[in-house]
Amino acid sequence: MQHFFTNRFGGVSQPPFDSLNLGLHVNDTALHVKENRERLKAQLGVSKLVFMDQIHSDKIVLIETGYETPECDAMISNVPDVALAVMVADCIPILFYDGVHQAIGVAHAGRVGTRLHVGQKTAQAMCETFGSSLDEMKIWMGPSIHSCCYEVGVEATLGFEKFLHVKEGKYFLDLQNYNREAFLALGIKPENLTISDVCTCCDADYFSYRREKQTGRFTGVIVL
Repeated sequence: MQHFFTNRFGGVSQPPFDSLNLGLHVNDTALHVKENRERLKAQLGVSKLVFMDQIHSDKIVLIETGYETPECDAMISNVPDVALAVMVADCIPILFYDGVHQAIGVAHAGRVGTRLHVGQKTAQAMCETFGSSLDEMKIWMGPSIHSCCYEVGVEATLGFEKFLHVKEGKYFLDLQNYNREAFLALGIKPENLTISDVCTCCDADYFSYRREKQTGRFTGVIVL
C-alpha cells in the first residue's frame, strides 16, 4: 500500500492554477489537468487512477474496475493497482486502510460532509463490504483549513457548537476535532488516526479556496 497527499507543485497548469492542479471542474485548461493526472499516475506507478465527481454528500461507491467515474464523496475498493483520489482545496481529504483484508477508501469531508458523517460512514462501509475491523483500520486526515482560518456565519454553526471557537464575535469551526471525536466514538484507535496540522489557508504550498477563490485542487491518494 502507498498513500500520500499532493501539494501544488510539479505540474503544468498556469496561474492561478499553478501548477499541479488535479481538478477538471475549476476552469483550468483540460489538457493541463490531464497531464497533471498522468504525472500523478506515473508517480504512483499504477494503471488506473479514479477521481470522483464530488457533490458534498455522504454517498459511497464501491470501485471494482478502475474505469468508474462516480458521482459521490467517498470510494472504497480492494482492487490492486487502482488508486483512489479525493480532491480538496480546504475540505478534509480522508484516507482509509485495512491491512488485514487489504482494502482502502477515500472520503471528502467539508462542512456538509462532516455533518453527514461521510468519513465515519466510509469506515463502516469497509466493515460491511470487506469484513474490516474498526480497531485495526488506519485513517489519515490530510491538509485542510483549520479553526485559525475557517470563519463561518452563525447559521453554519448548528451541530458544531462543541467544536466552535468564538474570537471577537466571529465564529470559527474545528472540523478536524469534530471528525476525530466521531472516529474515536465509532471505535477507531487513537494511535491509528493521523491528522495533518497543515492549514491550507495558511500554507501557500496548498490550494485554498478560502484564500484564493479561483484556484486548483490537490489530492489525497491511496492504492494497494
